[in-house]
Amino acid sequence: MAEREFKHFLPRFADNLIQHSQEAPRNLATQTVYFEPQSLLTEIFHASSVHVNSFHHQAVCNAGSKFKFTAATVDGVPEAMESTEFKPLLGVQWHPEWMEEQGLPLFQWLVKQAEIFAEAKRMHDKVLTLDTHCDTPMFFPLNVRFDQRDPRILVDLHKMTEGRQDATTMVAYLPQPKAGEAFRNKVAFDVSGPRSYADLIFDKIENIVAQNCEYVALARSPQQLYANKAAGKKSIVLGIENGLALENDLTNVAHFAHRGVSYITLCHNGDNDICDSARGTATHGGVSEFGRRVIEEMNRTGIMVDLSHGAESSFYDALEISRYPIVCSHSNCKALCDVPRNLSDEQLRALAAKGGVAHITLYKGFLRTQGEANIYDAMEHLEHAIKVMGIDHVGLGTDFDGDGGVQGIANSSEIINFTIQLLRRRFSETDIEKIWGGNWLRVMQQCKAQ
Repeated sequence: MAEREFKHFLPRFADNLIQHSQEAPRNLATQTVYFEPQSLLTEIFHASSVHVNSFHHQAVCNAGSKFKFTAATVDGVPEAMESTEFKPLLGVQWHPEWMEEQGLPLFQWLVKQAEIFAEAKRMHDKVLTLDTHCDTPMFFPLNVRFDQRDPRILVDLHKMTEGRQDATTMVAYLPQPKAGEAFRNKVAFDVSGPRSYADLIFDKIENIVAQNCEYVALARSPQQLYANKAAGKKSIVLGIENGLALENDLTNVAHFAHRGVSYITLCHNGDNDICDSARGTATHGGVSEFGRRVIEEMNRTGIMVDLSHGAESSFYDALEISRYPIVCSHSNCKALCDVPRNLSDEQLRALAAKGGVAHITLYKGFLRTQGEANIYDAMEHLEHAIKVMGIDHVGLGTDFDGDGGVQGIANSSEIINFTIQLLRRRFSETDIEKIWGGNWLRVMQQCKAQ
């Protein structure tokens, strides 16, 4: 197995196994280990191989699902493995502690990773970390436990604590019925319609908070978010994904504002009575007349207008109608991944010109069109958005539990890895604070200051 795995980067294979149980002095290199290109070892040693003092009589033949072999001797015996999840995890078979100068790069690398992680923890102590979109309520029919480390969900109290995440926006997601379909047949709970479904989701979130009030609190404003962090509590912010929840009744905007909803995503995957969807059929040619009144009422009641999922025509209509900046809670860059849900550079520039924000999401289909997505893809989208819009208009909306999550940042316990990547790219504390929620809270405050 090992020989097949390493054949693509080993210079040759010996006919017989070489001696791996070294009898020479431990500080004497007796074998050559070859590195896989673009591996951590290649980066650490700035070389394609290294002479080592390997002395062992056993070797691992299967690295497991979260690791890969990245170094071997000429007979194909593995000598090192590293994480496949873009984490600084590395193991070697030889003994660098005996190799003096030759072994030093490994230890320098380890110390550097510890320093970056320590700096990320300090950053999280000072900066409010807000995820602007998660779909964890979709799992409520399974009786998931937010107060436990529940393997069925990507966001729970333990995972948020492990990732040092301060706040998440839990949305009531409403699937868009097709023509002739009844909404109540598309959801797991017995409800009379979209509004009652959204209310039921918010009731359940409020129950979660009440049962864990020592550790969690709702937040309806930037001030409450900061107060919760100062009190050592996690925050849950409420949102609605699909204006279908309004049931074509303008008074329901005020109803949901009273419940504490921070934003309403005007549509989902399908046109509704408010606007056309990015995956719709251009029913209205953008925002409908009812949708115009909805946006105006959202402005009046302090609810942010979210155009993730909206058609391009709806996006530009909403920009013109809204008196306040609009947001895209979980959308990526079309220039890097050309799918209908992503935003073109022209849209990004128009959004920034009106003071709005677009938050990069971790759904793999919006990060790349082929292959598995990873944290580096997310950083590429973030940096592209910054290049187009500027640092004051970006953030992160993971879409955890809505198929969001990629290698390197798979759930809330790995949220801190996002900060580590920002630090590695030399973003300042001020910029990190903006990315992690400061930009979003600026818009929230503007919308609530009517």
